[in-house]
Amino acid sequence: MRLRDSGTITLKGILTVAFFVSAIYASAKIIPIYINNFELQDYIEGQTPYWLTQRASAEVIRKTILAKAEDLDLPVETEDVTVVANQYKVSISIDYLVPVDLKVYVLQLHFTPSSENKSII
Repeated sequence: MRLRDSGTITLKGILTVAFFVSAIYASAKIIPIYINNFELQDYIEGQTPYWLTQRASAEVIRKTILAKAEDLDLPVETEDVTVVANQYKVSISIDYLVPVDLKVYVLQLHFTPSSENKSII
């Protein structure tokens, strides 16, 4: 009877299973954060033309973005959001870090979503 046919567990088998379990765990922690960041980026790109035509103030835009980030469970603070809003353009820049606790390491994910829209007049 060969060793691989005997049903015993080898170190290589244990390490392989441990690798796949840790990869699945890390993916389950990291992928939702990337999806939420994509949703925030999509939101500000979609709203920027609206904010320009409505002549929204920078403070109103900032509060709206912070509320959306809170809905998405993203740790965006007031000082992370830069908004320039006047009658000719709306420019939004967000720069924030998301710490991800992977039990053996804390991964810092850095995101910088932004959007700009200028008036044609």
